[in-house]
Amino acid sequence: MPIFKAGSKLVYYAHVPKCGGSAVGWYLNERFGPIAFEDRNQTRHDPKTLWNRTSPQHIDRVSLVRLFPEGFFDAAFTIVRHPVARLVSAYHFQLEVEKVIPASTGFSDWLEDLADRRRDNPFVFDNHVRPMTEIVPEGATVFHMEHGLDALVPWFDALTGTAASPRALPRINERGNYAAAAGPRAEPSDWDLKRIVEIYGEDFSRFGYEPGQKAPVAAAPALSADLIAERDAALKAFNNPMAKLTRKISRRIGL
Repeated sequence: MPIFKAGSKLVYYAHVPKCGGSAVGWYLNERFGPIAFEDRNQTRHDPKTLWNRTSPQHIDRVSLVRLFPEGFFDAAFTIVRHPVARLVSAYHFQLEVEKVIPASTGFSDWLEDLADRRRDNPFVFDNHVRPMTEIVPEGATVFHMEHGLDALVPWFDALTGTAASPRALPRINERGNYAAAAGPRAEPSDWDLKRIVEIYGEDFSRFGYEPGQKAPVAAAPALSADLIAERDAALKAFNNPMAKLTRKISRRIGL
């Protein structure tokens, strides 16, 4: 749950894992400066030294209410994703990046006992498989990942009363960029789909998804012609080869 200051507003980002968090985090840092209540190295720390069960940015909403009184934040938002696509992404991330799933374990085998594992430990996999409805508080503005992230820009403009840069959210941390992501993407079977609906039924109903339909029920937000032009120009600049090289060098030297 990153917390950040947007002008005079204190804003809460209900970060649902595997829903564009890297791109959103980059944008927030670029536009508003460093964000708080975030630890990208949570799983690398010695467990004996931790005070929390998950990364702070993956906090569940029950814990959120314990720590922050009602009305503490001026605004809150989240990005959600089709439960099937999100779970497939979580599986590949745990398999290929975190490497906590044995390489021989297929998606169906992993899914088979997922409900039992969550029952034993609701925070398993750093909340990457936690139902979205257990993370997103009531009243948060909801954006659907399938619509893209462009609508966040005018939302922040309206929130702050300014049209500051950046004017686009680039694609960051996609599976194709993982060094180990060489194999095919998991394709859930009919049994898998039925099981996912059983486990994540509330996510389907609350956020407007259908099991056999990739897009959400809600229509995508309308974007103005000016915003689209600004977005395209910003993405062109971001993806410029020299800009990519500069970012790569900066990461290597720790800037």
